This record gives sequence, structure tokens and C-alpha cells, in this order.
Amino acid sequence: MADRTDFSVVIPAHNAARTIGRQLAALGRQNWAGPWEVVVADNGSTDDTAARALDFVDTLPSLRVVDASDRRGASHARNVGARAARAPYLLFLDADDEASEGWLQAMADAAASAALIAGVTRARREGPGDAEAGLGRPSAWSRIAPSAGFLDAAASSNLGVRRDVWEAVGGFREDMAANEDTAFCWDVQLAGHDLVHVPDAVVSYSMRGSLRGLARQQFAWGVGAAQLYALFRDRGAPRPSVAGALLRWVALLVMAPAGIAIPRLRRDWVGRLARRAGRLHGSLRYRVLSL
Repeated sequence: MADRTDFSVVIPAHNAARTIGRQLAALGRQNWAGPWEVVVADNGSTDDTAARALDFVDTLPSLRVVDASDRRGASHARNVGARAARAPYLLFLDADDEASEGWLQAMADAAASAALIAGVTRARREGPGDAEAGLGRPSAWSRIAPSAGFLDAAASSNLGVRRDVWEAVGGFREDMAANEDTAFCWDVQLAGHDLVHVPDAVVSYSMRGSLRGLARQQFAWGVGAAQLYALFRDRGAPRPSVAGALLRWVALLVMAPAGIAIPRLRRDWVGRLARRAGRLHGSLRYRVLSL
């Protein structure tokens, strides 16, 4: 391995033995020639995630697995991996996704002039056929846009940041179970840095395949949305529209018969209902109005 390391790719992993090989194989196909490393932060896996990751040391000689088991949560694992990383620029991926062949080259090009960068995330559903997910349409994930009417945000499954900037904002918030990537993007922008879009850095993102898995994911995102407002309302985040939320609840109720009965509509309806329920739960938990 070269003495100099320009980029550290940090991958949080928990019980990812079944999926991490796809991501590491994709990283082994990268066409960037500079010095870089891969740091897998094992967040207390009870399967053989670490062993499956180390299977790739022949194609990724700079790959390391670090122990992040002292606290559960992807944010904690990202922070542990970032602290263990050697490079001045940190790139974050997830263990169940797949980076395109030109991903690292595109991120490296953008990193030369930007402190915070995010690529394109194209969602696909986990399961047979890797079908496109209803709530993760590529058009909704392929651009950077203001989140919750406030600042731009991007997913931590395809994100990059200068190490000194990551340190300055304190890393990812470890008290958040969801939407911590949005909070991180907001923290960095409030510190004076722009979030720069990297359209050629593409990652295929895995949405939950089962209805139950989708509902859990969307519920967590709803809770996280309420927590975001609680954390950032004093820093300029606008209050979510109560009228708009009530209209969405009415629409969900009106669509309930079709959403339950028609298979092609069911995923979308269940996901939207779960996210609204999560926002309601989060509003009660964090004592805010984010319906």
C-alpha cells in the first residue's frame, strides 16, 4: 500500500455477510488509479460480516475491518471508521449497495474543489430481480434538493466530506436512528460549506424488499423527520405545514381501499402510511408538531 492515501471509503456494517460482497466487488472494479483504502466498520455483527469482507483483500489490498461494536448504530460505525481512516478525504458507502465502476473517479474529481459532495443514488428493491422500489424512484434520488424546506441534503450511502470538516462538525449525530445523513449535511452547510452534486458518481441503493421491512424503514424516517425539526428549528428550519400534513393524511385514508386491494399500489401506500405514522410518533416523542 502506498504511504500516501488520498481517499478512505468508510462502510458501516451490521450483519451484512449476505450483501457486503456485492459492494466490495464493485469497489474492486473501480478505475481510479490513485492511492485509497477501504475501512469496514463492523457494528457488532453476529454473522461472519468481517470474514466475508476480508475475503476481498486480494482485490482490495488496503481493505481493513475495524471494531465498532461498542455502540449500535450506523452513525457510530461511520464515525469509528472515519477516525480509523488515514486519508484527508472521507467517502461513505453502505454495505448493501453497489457503486458504479466510475464512482471513485467521479468523487475524486469533485473532491478536488469541494468540501462536501454527494453522488447519484438509484434505488432498487431488495429481493428477487432487484426490482425498482416504489418509494425510491430514480428521479427522486438522482439530484440534490432542499430537505424539509430548509437546506440541501443527500444520503450517507453516497457521500463524501473533507476530514477536517467532518471533525469540525463533530461527525455524524449518533443519537439519531434515521435521517442522520440529512442532519450531517445541514451541520456542514451551516458551518459554511456547499453541498456539491456529483452526477457521474452512481450508487445502486437497496430499498427493503418486504412490506414489513419497508414499513419499518419508512417509520424510522418519519420519526427522524420530527427529530430533525426538533434539532434545527432554532437554527432556521421551518415548521412543517400542518395543513399540508392533514391533506396527506386525508389522501392516505381516501386511497386506503385501493392501496390495500391493488398489489401495484400497496407498497407505495404502506410506505407513505408508515412514514406519516413515524412523524406522528416523532412529534409526540420530541414534543414538536411534525405530522
